[in-house]
Amino acid sequence: MEFKLFGPGGSPGSHFQKDLKVLLDLDDEAWQVLANWFLTTTDFDHEPDSPVIAASTLLPEQFSQSADVLKYILESWHMYGLQLQEIQRDLLLLNCPRDRIERLGLLLERLRAVRERVYRDHMRFEYENAVLPTLEDIDVVCDLRPVFEDTVFPIPEGIPVRHTKLLGFSYVVLMELSTEDSGGRSRRLGFQMNEAQLVDFQAALQRAREQLDILKASTRAIPTEKP
Repeated sequence: MEFKLFGPGGSPGSHFQKDLKVLLDLDDEAWQVLANWFLTTTDFDHEPDSPVIAASTLLPEQFSQSADVLKYILESWHMYGLQLQEIQRDLLLLNCPRDRIERLGLLLERLRAVRERVYRDHMRFEYENAVLPTLEDIDVVCDLRPVFEDTVFPIPEGIPVRHTKLLGFSYVVLMELSTEDSGGRSRRLGFQMNEAQLVDFQAALQRAREQLDILKASTRAIPTEKP
């Protein structure tokens, strides 16, 4: 029998089944925390360090795995126009205990109202991360760089300058940008700037912010379908 939850010809991967088991093993208190998060969050990206999650008995990895599998189910529910009973039937085909699937049905019924919002958030993520690698992390370190009268290599011959004579210091900012593409491949770019270059970098970012604000203000009138 063909699954409906995983699209035409689709089947569950090991990652989905592992996360589903974590979700089904949670108690009612943990499910209450998950439900409240889905119903109140403005961003369905993970928030394992949010006060609500931090105050619960959920471990960060339990939250991430459970939220992932719930998001997938809610996205598919909306995308394929499924009935709740069809979702439960697919999970039964995965040999999940019937009583747990019936219990999960109650949670999904409670989250029915946010399934389109979860799907829209998923599609926004897909478009924002398409084509080019996306910035994931920024590391910045300030460095005090000594300036000597000569470098250590190559070793000069017959000139009076000394590589041990300290002339002063230069202030440098070291930056590393980490990106990830849609295929999960990570890249890092490291570079350095002196103080004047940092000022130029900040000015360029500020100008980009101003252009983005104008773009947002100019496109607010473009009609979109509301949930």
